[in-house]
Amino acid sequence: MIAFKNVNKNFAGGVQALKDVNLTIETGDIFGVIGFSGAGKSTLLRMVNALEKPTSGHVEIDGQVIDTLGYSDLRHIRQNIGMVFQQFNLLENKTVFANVAIPLILQKQSSAQITARVNELLDFVELTDKADAYPRELSGGQKQRVGIARALATSPSILLCDEATSALDPETTDSILDLLARINSSLGLTILFVTHQIQVIQRLCKHVAVMEGGRVIEKGTVLEVFSAPEQAMTKRFVQTVIPDKLPNSLCSVLKKDRRSFRLLRLRFLGENTQENLLFKLNTALQVETSVLFASVTELQGEILGIFIVQLIASPEKLTEATEYIASRGIKWQEVSL
Repeated sequence: MIAFKNVNKNFAGGVQALKDVNLTIETGDIFGVIGFSGAGKSTLLRMVNALEKPTSGHVEIDGQVIDTLGYSDLRHIRQNIGMVFQQFNLLENKTVFANVAIPLILQKQSSAQITARVNELLDFVELTDKADAYPRELSGGQKQRVGIARALATSPSILLCDEATSALDPETTDSILDLLARINSSLGLTILFVTHQIQVIQRLCKHVAVMEGGRVIEKGTVLEVFSAPEQAMTKRFVQTVIPDKLPNSLCSVLKKDRRSFRLLRLRFLGENTQENLLFKLNTALQVETSVLFASVTELQGEILGIFIVQLIASPEKLTEATEYIASRGIKWQEVSL
């Protein structure tokens, strides 16, 4: 388990990169940290392997405070942490095999041990045929696979990914995310992934923290945060993958509608998506309904449906309708024009 406890980080010039960060990442989780440039997410990541140390507060790994460790103990901790970078950080004058072997050479493992481990890793990341190639001969996705294999060389239990897909095209990004998901499921690694790409969080992560100005402003499971974002920053991110706004032209038309109506944003989760709510509102409550927007997304194996519905009826019937919706366990919000 990784725990950030009241972590603050100040840099020269009065820049406060982290402000009272409290965050827990459970063993075996895939945890995403998202924010725009300057949010503090990379500084947070570098705290885990003590490349940065808190100005105040502490970082713990499995209950051990790491920011106070001496060189020898810290070196041992770092051997248990792999890191994957945005720009791959491969040595251009060394082959793929030699790049992956670097951590093992530093550990002074035998030649036979190094050969066996590197071949095992290249097979795992599907680059066996590239062992003798040089980085300049590889695509971006292949370079990142080499970086991942190198990060796994010492059999770490934690994998840190710093914008690991930002330099890749969408198709290659998907293949790298599939590989990371396989690493998590088959090897049991805890993965901490910082990014500004909300699509990465949606596709890969189980939990997410949103950062702004050095603070964690929202956190939870991806399903919780994506289905009901609370902070303005989080809503901006989520709306890029799960839009839930009416077009301005439609809003203009609705403003001219003189009937008694309410606009509701309905959130359906799991089995709730199977219920024919609108049919019951029409027939049992005599409320006219019109679906103005609909979106259905799968998150962590759950179906999330977001609908914006116009309910048309007398004020009394509209109140009755919202009470009925709430009684069915369906989340709703009023939409203002």
